[in-house]
Amino acid sequence: MGFCHAQMQDSIAVSTQSIQINDGVTYTYQKPKFLDIFKNIPNDLVALGNFTIQKENLKWDAIVLGSTIALLPVDQNIVDESQRIGNRIGGWDEPSTYKRVFGIEMFPTSTSSAVYFIGTGNTTLLLSGFFYAVGKIGPDDYRALNTSSELVEVLLSVGVATQTIKRITGRQSPIAATQDGGAWQPFPSFSAFASNTPNYDAMPSGHMATYMATITVIAQNYPELKWIKPVGYSLGAALAFNMMSGQVHWASDYPIGILIGYVIGKNAADRRITKSTKVTNLIPNQTKYKTSYNYNRINDTNLIGMTITF
Repeated sequence: MGFCHAQMQDSIAVSTQSIQINDGVTYTYQKPKFLDIFKNIPNDLVALGNFTIQKENLKWDAIVLGSTIALLPVDQNIVDESQRIGNRIGGWDEPSTYKRVFGIEMFPTSTSSAVYFIGTGNTTLLLSGFFYAVGKIGPDDYRALNTSSELVEVLLSVGVATQTIKRITGRQSPIAATQDGGAWQPFPSFSAFASNTPNYDAMPSGHMATYMATITVIAQNYPELKWIKPVGYSLGAALAFNMMSGQVHWASDYPIGILIGYVIGKNAADRRITKSTKVTNLIPNQTKYKTSYNYNRINDTNLIGMTITF
């Protein structure tokens, strides 16, 4: 795997490591602490709130809100067409199923189930375990260990953010919809939500938010691996289609989920990275000597002289 060999690592102190990303950028990491996973959750939520009210980000708020509103009237048509396409593909319109290991759903039983699995918390935890193993093989790799820690952190932070909004909006999932686009039943009781979750938990998509946060954390920590974003976003598109085909989510559930995942993932990763940039000297080299000329006439002969002073 490229993760193990894509870095040049130089220990500059017992508690920090610096990694050269390219000729001009270096990332420095501190040794991660286990409790940071939980201590940073409030910071992640505050950063999400701050992002939405900052003037320079209002355009992103408008894009997310505008796309959500634009998709609402056509949600039912999009889900219906996704089901038809999923049925032609073969089984993508059916509920995802898994084989359990120690009571945990671990092994997808179909391609559709495998695609849906990438948006679950189990995938984020498996990736966290992978980076932890990479970080512990040989000398500790602080970048991999921080990535592992951040993945658990964002999984928890995204869960808090999306569950809060779900319990405010109370939107029906397609599979439970009693009307086109699903009914909205804001602020359902805790007992009602727990006993009939699909009746209230569509908006926003927690799966999409979790997946986006996961990809963002990895991409922020490993910017030299250029394939992460195109591959990750392509799989995200497949996940989005899968959840509409399987009647788990409406298209309009995605914009807010994507925003939540990206902002939380980016802030969680950037918080642990100290970036240093080497500034190239753009001032041209100055001449280190002086030249002067003189003119003389000796015995009717014109002479030109040159003096060089260092």
